[in-house]
Amino acid sequence: MKGITHLLEVQQKCCEHYSAQYTPVDEEQMVVISDGVYEGLPLEGVRYPSPDHMSGWWLTTDEYNGDISSLKTVHFTHIVKYRPEVAIYIALPPGYRFMLGGEQEHVWFDEEVANDK
Repeated sequence: MKGITHLLEVQQKCCEHYSAQYTPVDEEQMVVISDGVYEGLPLEGVRYPSPDHMSGWWLTTDEYNGDISSLKTVHFTHIVKYRPEVAIYIALPPGYRFMLGGEQEHVWFDEEVANDK
């Protein structure tokens, strides 16, 4: 499957670029999203340390009002389908954040998130 192989290579290069450990997400792991993610709005992603069934990724847009009950939990494969440009960053390890959309992308490591238990 060339598509998956290509995605894994791109994710590895992304991790190398940011000198981060390659920490891939299994396609069955879950991602937390807010409204607006599937619709293509600019978003912020943050990866928390998480149990094995979760990827640790939370993807939110400006549609998120801070009410966690409004968030949805979806399989990683849905992110690849609806937001393939986001999948590039998904192998970054816990503690990483990224902003995508708008003027440019921005990726950074957040020590506080990495140490969140």
